[in-house]
Amino acid sequence: MSSIGSEYDRHQHRTGTSARSYLFFWEKLNKSNYYLELSIQNADLPIDDRLVNFLADDLISNGGQLEMVVNLLETYGLVSQPIYTKSFHSSASSPINVLLKMKLREHALTLRTLSSSLKADPSVSQESAISTLRAKKEELMQEVYSIMSATLGVPPKPDAPFTLEYYTEDGKYAKWEGTPLQFYKAFTAKYSPAESFSLINDPRNDYGKLYIVDKLGNIWGGRPVLYVNTQIDDLKQAVVRSIKAGQPVFFGCDVGQFSDSGKGVGIMDTDYLDYERLQTNESAMTHAMVISGVHVDEKTGRPVRFKVENSWGEDSGVQGFNVMSEKWFDQFVFQVVVHKSFLRRQEWLLLKAIVAYLGTASKFTELEITPVLSPVVTALQHD
Repeated sequence: MSSIGSEYDRHQHRTGTSARSYLFFWEKLNKSNYYLELSIQNADLPIDDRLVNFLADDLISNGGQLEMVVNLLETYGLVSQPIYTKSFHSSASSPINVLLKMKLREHALTLRTLSSSLKADPSVSQESAISTLRAKKEELMQEVYSIMSATLGVPPKPDAPFTLEYYTEDGKYAKWEGTPLQFYKAFTAKYSPAESFSLINDPRNDYGKLYIVDKLGNIWGGRPVLYVNTQIDDLKQAVVRSIKAGQPVFFGCDVGQFSDSGKGVGIMDTDYLDYERLQTNESAMTHAMVISGVHVDEKTGRPVRFKVENSWGEDSGVQGFNVMSEKWFDQFVFQVVVHKSFLRRQEWLLLKAIVAYLGTASKFTELEITPVLSPVVTALQHD
């Protein structure tokens, strides 16, 4: 999202940035629906099953993966902040998260009870039971929508036209007209998020393979969360190619490790190295930021340090920016999102496999996609 904001800001005006609260609304609404769909899907499992417990623990947290952003952008588009302004609850999301989690867990229990009664009736077919459960889910989702619209406001529809009047950076009046979907397309024409994908470095699993994160998403039936697992040097070189082309890079890391984001500091550097940190829960991907610059050694061609833009405001680091060393990247960066034009041939072949998985024409017909339950954290094993 930050890299999309950067692309938008290069064209942007004195009206402000893109309305992150707009995507926040649709994200929470769809994550709520996604959790209730999973509740229907797993209604036969015991309520104390590890999977049921895992899904109910962190069901609508803030943030997510590339594919989840793409799902939202491709479905709802984007608007400028004056069109859908931020509110208290979009900036301080803890109260609404607590309320929604409470209601969704309550709704999940309602669906489990209904599922048990439907399955106990021999006259009800499986198709009829699913249809009844989904009708009940839609009824429960109305309450979720009411909570969200009361706290965040009603957002524009993705196909509803709006007019944005603004002044350009040189003080000239200008106007833009169109829908949220058209607005999104207009400002992501060169490097579309839909044509980007995730490279990860996860030493617990085999390199050179495609992984899908099971039961993680926001829009039900949308693009699944997929990774190509590869060596850490491949991630760094993909970042260098992207930055040289003027494209910021979204990345996921363990932000709290050996870093100081205090005002005026902004240092991410360490000599510590132990990849078993992942298996012992010592390290995990906890935060996402944007790489907006890189210093490359002229003799070796290797990156030495990276300029990192965080989302914690100007009081974090040096006016919101940190400096990350290559060693810190090696140890605590687990994911980078790059456009397909910055891939090596091997990664491109895996990307074609992703395309095939998503249902688009490709030479690949048989895919080896390994399911994992967690994105670069200790994976829950479900029997």
